[in-house]
Amino acid sequence: MIVYTNNNQMNSTHRIALSFDIEDWYHTPMVSGSSFSQFSSSQDFFEQHGEQFRDLITKETERLLGILKDLGISCTFFIVAEITQRYPELVNMLRQSEHEIACHGLAHHSALDSHTKRELRPQAEWYQDLVKAKELLEKVFQKEVTGYRAPNAYFASWMVPLLLEAGFRYDSSVAYNTIYNKTNVTLENIPSLPYYLNQHTLNAEPPVTELVELPWSRKEISQKLVLPAGGGYFFRLLGYHYFRSVISNDLKKGDTMFYMHPLELTREKIPSPISKNRPLVWINKGERTERNLIKLLHAFRQDFCTCKEVYSRFVEKK
Repeated sequence: MIVYTNNNQMNSTHRIALSFDIEDWYHTPMVSGSSFSQFSSSQDFFEQHGEQFRDLITKETERLLGILKDLGISCTFFIVAEITQRYPELVNMLRQSEHEIACHGLAHHSALDSHTKRELRPQAEWYQDLVKAKELLEKVFQKEVTGYRAPNAYFASWMVPLLLEAGFRYDSSVAYNTIYNKTNVTLENIPSLPYYLNQHTLNAEPPVTELVELPWSRKEISQKLVLPAGGGYFFRLLGYHYFRSVISNDLKKGDTMFYMHPLELTREKIPSPISKNRPLVWINKGERTERNLIKLLHAFRQDFCTCKEVYSRFVEKK
């Protein structure tokens, strides 16, 4: 039961696209599917460890669904498609909900090398997995899947025409900031509001495609210092007050977005190898993050909606 009062609720003519990425601990880039992971893929992980694994997302997603129901908030779940084959209870809960279902890849493979930004697999193979993931999600949930988020947010310009060819209408992967760049291009002039993607530059300069980008939020300190503010790790690191401030400012300009992972709400120890240069990767997970998330959801209760709704609002204005 949510016990906060309504005194601090915001209300705006603009909306916040709320989303949660459904992936488990072995999908994280340090464990599988990235250029620096312990295992090349989740399949490689299971081949070495068997089908015994610790499920750190079913109970967490159940609590999250309860919180959203109490607050009357709809959101988008970006789901790693192979999750549907191993988590029947979680899938059943999501199937019974009315939240939007979107695609987070087939097995959470990063498309790009984290250092060189070159493709890790041939584009034809990436596209084959994309189509398979979309078809699997639509079959399981009996819903059209039109939204995509790149695993680990590694998004390449060559994906844009392939996403359109596969039937996607929007993406939410571009995280512009001056701390890191997870794309294969130099990001310049990236809008802070939804926009049509240029397939070469990933900005909004013409000629653009019909694929709509819901960019991740950011905090612009100066032209040379732009901080990430999409959610996830940075929400756990920087906390409620930072994100409340960012979202309040964003809503003055237009529609924005916020994302998290149910995995971040787990109270259990995550059995993943933590590299020495990433000691804070799981800082503040669990109960503290859940409390802060509830506070944020309550503060902007009337403004949260699905990614699909923000996409539709953008298209209708054009």
